[in-house]
Formats: sequence, structure tokens, C-alpha cells
Amino acid sequence: MKNYSAFFLLVFSLLAAQPILAQRAQSGDRPEQKLTGIVLDGTINKPMVGANVQIKTLADSLLRGTVTDGQGKFELVRPDIPQVKIEITFIGYQKISKIHSLRDPNDLGTFVLKEDTKELGEVLIEGQVPVGEQRGDTTSFNANAFKTMENAQAEDLIRKMPGITMQGGQLQAQGEAVQKVLVDGREFFGSDPSIALRNLPADAIERVEVLDQRSDQSRLTGFDDGNYSKTINIILREDRKNGQFGRVYAGYGTDDRYSAGGSLNFFSGDRRFSILGLTNNVNQQNFSSQDLAGVTANSSGGRGGFRGGGGRWGGGNNNFFVGNDIGIIQTNAIGLNYSDKWGKKINVTGSYFFNNTNNTLQQITNEERIISETQSQFYQENLINSVDNYNHRANARIEADLNEKNSIIVTPSISFQTNKTFSDRDALTLGNTGDSLSALRSITDAETKAFNVSNNITYRYKFDKPRRTLSTDISTTWNNRDQLSDLTAASRDYNRNLLDTTIQRTDALNDGFNYRVNVTLTEPLGEKAMGTFGYQVANNKTIADQKTRVFNEENLPVLDTALSNEFNNKFITQRLRSGYAYNNNGYSINLNLDYQFARLDNEAFFPTEGVFKRDFNNILPSANINFRNRETGFS
Repeated sequence: MKNYSAFFLLVFSLLAAQPILAQRAQSGDRPEQKLTGIVLDGTINKPMVGANVQIKTLADSLLRGTVTDGQGKFELVRPDIPQVKIEITFIGYQKISKIHSLRDPNDLGTFVLKEDTKELGEVLIEGQVPVGEQRGDTTSFNANAFKTMENAQAEDLIRKMPGITMQGGQLQAQGEAVQKVLVDGREFFGSDPSIALRNLPADAIERVEVLDQRSDQSRLTGFDDGNYSKTINIILREDRKNGQFGRVYAGYGTDDRYSAGGSLNFFSGDRRFSILGLTNNVNQQNFSSQDLAGVTANSSGGRGGFRGGGGRWGGGNNNFFVGNDIGIIQTNAIGLNYSDKWGKKINVTGSYFFNNTNNTLQQITNEERIISETQSQFYQENLINSVDNYNHRANARIEADLNEKNSIIVTPSISFQTNKTFSDRDALTLGNTGDSLSALRSITDAETKAFNVSNNITYRYKFDKPRRTLSTDISTTWNNRDQLSDLTAASRDYNRNLLDTTIQRTDALNDGFNYRVNVTLTEPLGEKAMGTFGYQVANNKTIADQKTRVFNEENLPVLDTALSNEFNNKFITQRLRSGYAYNNNGYSINLNLDYQFARLDNEAFFPTEGVFKRDFNNILPSANINFRNRETGFS
């Protein structure tokens, strides 16, 4: 009873504090300063139409810009920095420059442009394309301001833009990892940023926007909850939004190295279809490691599998991602992308992607280990290692505004993966005189198959009262992984005349299913605050069965209990939530109080049998305060 009393007391405190927070925030708000003025033509004393008005830093970095209207008037939002420079220009007239401080009047008055009457000889007109501009919390870069090589891709262009970097294959913007790359506001081959960047030509891009995209829940309710994902939106040139364009390339070099591929795009207004493909053996890919992450199998790579007098085996290397491994990597890939608007209310995007990678490594190692001034050991190793990976991935996103009050978003996805690994290691350790100390021969052969099926449905209902909404989010995931691996190894110690052999087979099966259902009611509490009340139920179920059998001297399989297990695990949670959110001028405050009931149900079958059940009751308070600068987008 005490827990429930504390729960409702804290909910009441959060809601009661809302007017106080609003009053404090409003008292400290600084309204946006809008600079206004009029530009006149000094020769005829009439309004100057189309004069350029720019706000710059004192170091001449462009912040904002506009042009005068038909009455010669202009209006610009002033960035909240101590001093800025106002520049007014027009071809054939003298430039006007003025320093403006925060304490100066916002009405700049009237500016008179005087004609530049210098007599000129031959005139060479050179212009500089503006690099970009800030629109709220969106940074927009002009693609024409960045020079790229002929046939460059979007990735080559974007890496030249300030604040955008590539770290270890991960695209970052403004210090944050980019989660999505959109094309004209739509997904392109799902949520894989690398595909759009490596398959869109740079000369098809008009501008690039860097923004913090709000969550689906935030966009449906219309309230900024402070949850963002760094997103790059590529805006295509108008002449590329209708028609066909693409590129095809091929190359052949020494040592039978080759690379070929291409992409074709068929765009007609809202309907867009793209196809891409590649094949090479120069360790290049146009997809991310998410297509390889579903299956892993022991694949010994590099040195370190066997050392010294006694010797050992094992220690596989699961990292077979293209671009990270050593060896010769062959890559084949093909992808399809479809995007369209069905009627006026339904937006659809979908993609299919297949890739195959083959990593072959042949490695010879000769190593000398100095034991003392008079004693050394020599290690020799021959290693052959290969990894084959096959991946099929399909996903879609359907957004439908059913009517003014009802909307729904459906995002299904499915992937199938197969991975085959083979490793053959032959190692020998020698002494000073060339006599054999130890030897190892091990062969590993494994195959893994996996699939993952998931779907997410978000439904929103808008009440007549503005910003009062009821939303439901249903998420389901089913995944399966089946692995079969064989290990044959023999280790000999010549000093002690010992021979140790191992022949084992491991069969591992993992099957999982989980679902999560969220129901959320949002209630406006004034213009800048909102209350949330919700319920969530989730279930995560896992089935694991691994059996390892070692073959004895009679070549009969014997179950190894130390390397075998079988169990079922189920974890159910139910959660009640009350929350308060306040957002104003970049400041966001989120306070939540949750009550969670959880039940763990574990049943073991092997090597021992047993049932373990436990219930958990918890009060989970949380608070988050965030400030996001509207001028820069940084938080």
C-alpha cells in the first residue's frame, strides 16, 4: 500500500509542478529577434527589389540570408550571438556593411545603395556559390559549392562537407552517428546509410540536409519529446526527379583483380524504382555489416591458434565482415528499391537486397621466439581459411493517413542468412638444433543458417481537442539460428612423447520470439507541456539447445556435458507509466514515473533439470533535461 501511495503522490507532484515550470521558463525566454529594414535605390530614390541581405559573423561566415521584396523591405531572424555583421549588396552598387549588437534596435531603418560608377575595362565576373544555410535545426548544404571528381558518388560529395566525417566505416554528422540517409525525404534501400551514399551520383544532388529527425511517436502526436536520430536527407536536382539515369563501370588489373557494377534509376514523380549490382575481388562493398551480422561461425584467422612447447587449439575469429578481414574477399550483390505514393494518403517504400561474400586467406608464418641468450624456439605455421556468407534482406515501410483523425505506420522486414567456414591449420615448433618440440594439425568446418522476421505497427488516433492523442505500438520479432560445426585436431608433444587427438561435433539451435505492445495517451497541459499515460506489456521467449559430442577411440560419439545445454527462458514485463514533458525554445524536460511487474520463468533440461521462477516489482523514476541549440542543431 505504501508503494501505491508514493506512486500517486509523485504523479500528483509532477502534474502540479507544471504551471511552476512553465512560468519559470516563460520568464527566462528570449524571443527571437527579427531584424527589419528597407533598401532604396540611391539613383532614383525608389525601393530596391531583389537586393541581397546577409547576416554574417565578424569573420565573414554566412549565417542567414534573404532578398528584399517588391517594396524593398526585408526581414531576417537574428542568431542569438553578441555581434553580427549585416551586409547589403546588389550588382553595380556599392556594398553596405554594418555591425549589429544584441542591444541595438531590431529595426535597422533605411539603407540607400549608391551606384558604383567606376569605369571598368574588360570585366570578368566571378561568383561564389553559397556553401549552405541554417534553417531552424536543419543544416542545408549546396552541392554545387563542393567540387568532386567526374563520376563521383554521393559519399565523395558528402565527406567534403563541414561537420560530416567517416570514422571506421561509420558516417557521422555533427559528432553523432548517422542513423538514416533519406532521398527526397524517403527511405532508400531501408535504413542502411551506406547504400544510398555509394550508389547515387554526386551530380544528381542539389543539396544535402543534416537534421535531427523526431521519432514516429513524436511526429504522430505533434509534440517534441526530445527523442531524435541524426539523419541526412539528400535532395535531388529537379531534372533528375523525372527520367532515367545511372552508371556502369568495369575494371581489370594485375593478379586477376576485377571490379564491375552499376546502378539504374527510373524516376517519374512520386514513383521511383532503382536497381543496383556489383561484383569484385578488391575488398569493396556497397552495403553495411548489418547484412553479415546475423550468422557467425568459428573461423580461425590470423596467428595465435597454436604456440610454444605444449600447444593448444581453438580461439576462432568471428569477425568476417567485408572490409575488416585480411585475405582476398570476393563480393557479389544486387538490390532493388521501390518508392511510390498510392493516392493522396499512402506512402510506400520497399527494398530487396542480396549479397554474397567469399573471404579466402592463405597465410604462412615463420617466427623466432628468443627464450634466453643461448636458447630460441622457431614456430612455423601454414593456414588456409575461407568464409562464405549469403544474405537475403527485404523490408518495407507503409505510411497511411486514413483520415483526419486516424493514421498508421507499418514496417515489416525479413532476412535469411547462410554462413559457411572452413579452416585448416598446420603448425610446428622447433628447438635451437632443429629438433621438433610440438606439432598441431586442426581442421574446422562449420555451417550456420539463420533468419529474422520482424514487424512494427504504429497506430494513432487524434481527438477533437488539439494534441490529445491515443496511440498503439505493436512490435514482433521471430529469429532462428541453426549451427553445425565439426572439429578435428591432433596435438603432439615430442619431449614427453604425448599425442592428444580430438574429434567433436557441435549442433546448436537457438529460437527466439518476442513481442511488445504499447498504448499511450497524450494530454496537453498548456501550450508547451504535455502529460503522458501509458501501459506496456512485453514477452521475450528464448529456446536454446546445444549438444556437443566427442568421438572416442572406438569412433563412437559421446555427449560432452561440459559443452552441452538445453533450456527455455521466458521474461514477461508489464509497465504502467505516467509522464510529464515540457518543451520551449530548445529546452526539453521529460519526467517519468513507471511501475513495472516482471516475471522470469526459466526451465532447464540438460545437463541438469530444474525450474526457476521469480517475480520482480519495481518503481522506475526517470528524468531527462536536454537543450538543443536551434541555430546549430547541437545539443
